[in-house]
Amino acid sequence: MKIGLTGGIGCGKSTVVGFFEEAGWKTLESDKIVADLLANDETVQTELRQRWGEAVFSGDGQVNRRAIADKVFQDESELTWLEQLLHPRVRDVWENTMLDDADADWLVEIPLLYEKRLESSFELIVCIGSSPDVVEIRMAARGYSGEEVERRRERQMPLDEKMRLADRVITNTGSLEFLKKQTLRLIEEISGA
Repeated sequence: MKIGLTGGIGCGKSTVVGFFEEAGWKTLESDKIVADLLANDETVQTELRQRWGEAVFSGDGQVNRRAIADKVFQDESELTWLEQLLHPRVRDVWENTMLDDADADWLVEIPLLYEKRLESSFELIVCIGSSPDVVEIRMAARGYSGEEVERRRERQMPLDEKMRLADRVITNTGSLEFLKKQTLRLIEEISGA
């Protein structure tokens, strides 16, 4: 089974990925693939330097993701450029990784799954949803301002629309225990299918 996992910013996608891992599923997270590309892919780093110079690198030469976010979430053309650089590489990673173990059950977390029209890559789409006020609290705890959260939200399909399009929805507005219970129930349902 190949499942695509999506949802809004701060909705708990990574937590649900962890529950799937605990249940024995193979998992991939797009954000972690991006982080790996930024940290280790010399071609990506060269492109970033050519585009923005040292402004997006820290003193030790590492890519500064926060500096990149400041650039791209304030300028649509910069975001488009970055997505064109990274998204094909991210997709190559998760497609090739799944092919390497084609018989496994896979969950792939992709925040922009619908925006990038990747539905056909999966047999089932699951969306994680949370109320805006809960998201604000979670993201503030991670050091994001309300303005930063809103800029990211504006670049995504509305969460209500993602939830409407998904095959299954998990709501994450209660306790961690309730989120886990919903996730395990879904895994059980899928496994029994």
